[in-house]
Amino acid sequence: MRQQLALSFALIVAACGDGRLMVDQETVELENGSAYVCVPGQTFGTVDLSEDGELIAFYFDAYADSNSVGEEAGGKEDGQLDALLPYHGKLRVHTPGKLAVMAESACRAWQHGEPMGHFRSQIDLQEMLYYLYRNSRTKPYHAGEALEAAKRYIDQHYNEPVTIEQLARVAELSPKYFAEMYKKKYGKSPIEYVTEKRMQRAKQLMATASAKLREIAHQTGYADEFYFSRKFKQEIGVSPSVYMRSRRRKLAAYSPSVLGFLTPLGFMPYAAAMHPKWTEYYYREFRSDIPLHISAYRYNEDWRENLERLRQAPIDLILAVDSISEEEQRALEQMAPVQILAASQTEWRELLMQVAEEINESWQANQWLRAYEFRLEQVKERLPQSLRQETLVIVRMKEDRLFLHCNRGMACLLFDDLGLAPGYVCDTPCYNCPITLEELGRIDPGYLLMMIRQDSETLEAWGRLQVNPSWQAIRAVQRRRVKLLSSDPWLEYSAHAHLRMLDQFTELFPEENP
Repeated sequence: MRQQLALSFALIVAACGDGRLMVDQETVELENGSAYVCVPGQTFGTVDLSEDGELIAFYFDAYADSNSVGEEAGGKEDGQLDALLPYHGKLRVHTPGKLAVMAESACRAWQHGEPMGHFRSQIDLQEMLYYLYRNSRTKPYHAGEALEAAKRYIDQHYNEPVTIEQLARVAELSPKYFAEMYKKKYGKSPIEYVTEKRMQRAKQLMATASAKLREIAHQTGYADEFYFSRKFKQEIGVSPSVYMRSRRRKLAAYSPSVLGFLTPLGFMPYAAAMHPKWTEYYYREFRSDIPLHISAYRYNEDWRENLERLRQAPIDLILAVDSISEEEQRALEQMAPVQILAASQTEWRELLMQVAEEINESWQANQWLRAYEFRLEQVKERLPQSLRQETLVIVRMKEDRLFLHCNRGMACLLFDDLGLAPGYVCDTPCYNCPITLEELGRIDPGYLLMMIRQDSETLEAWGRLQVNPSWQAIRAVQRRRVKLLSSDPWLEYSAHAHLRMLDQFTELFPEENP
């Protein structure tokens, strides 16, 4: 339906699939079993429909019979419109199938041109309106939608006064029930989320050289800069002035994985090791936010060229992991202070906190870790039962060779955090052991995670392997329990890589339907 002016009432029913309406300047989602009542004077039209989407529109007039016999509703005030129809806007019903059948029946009666068809259509319309108003659910289908609506309200209004009572009204839930359900769904209270949004926005504003404390306070929902300063120090751990000074430092992320510790903190370095293949995610998402790019080609083979580029930059601090050579480290120390992250020995959560302390972002690190742990627990609760009961093996393929593989990130996420059962046990948690197809068959894993090197020779070998009878005899292959892993993020050891691994894992193993 093209955008049009409603000269009469319009009842729009989602008979099948989903669709979106633009009513005046507001977008309205219509799912199967919902309808929208437009009043005279509104404009409406479809924005898009799902592939199976079908909307049916009924136009009708309504008249008031009290003190205004014969007057059309188009000239009425809102109160009089409400007297004609109990509610206009979006309505939902418990049994969507019945509404769709009624709408299609009325449509057929109108279009078939039978002598009495219009009367039948009017009766069907009256019945539809009666059914809608008798069984309508103006609240969202479930509490999850209501909580999402409240969360969106916070995102849009965190710089205004926000209370639990106000948010509960948005969700159409009691304040006590709303607060309990919100924390259960998101792992934090609504007011904690309001504060988090305000602090994040304040830090964004502080990153600009022209930011003034009074303006920042007002733009983030605080009445005066003195209260804001106290609140900021209470939450972040440092005063706004200290934080602003630290933000002006120019930092270099010398090792590629360092970006995986800075991005969770919302901190963009002045210089970083980037490459469209070797650091694909960071290159794609952040290359325009980082002024100076140094090479990350094949694990920093171009390190001497990188040193030359950094010598010409105004760098205040260099972050690198302990895989760099002593020669590199000595050269870097001649340019600026260097902090070496012991990534080969230290757990990634502790490394994140070390970086956060260095740049005064401990609050952000704690917020991020809290959200990560909450997400991790949700994933663990929803793991498919078969995955809990079976063993799992990771195999890397290079050319036509297979390797049992497990690096620190995989061991931490899959076996420590998610508690899955490894199909192969080695003396060390990290290994890269050659294996034959026959040996893999004897291990007999319940699930196989395959990491296929992306070069022509390996991809051709992978194609041959899939038709090999020994491969097809493996139980995990027969049960279609073979999943492909991408090298990014599974070969990176950092905080952000763990979050992306968790996200990819949930896509590979969605929650089973009960």
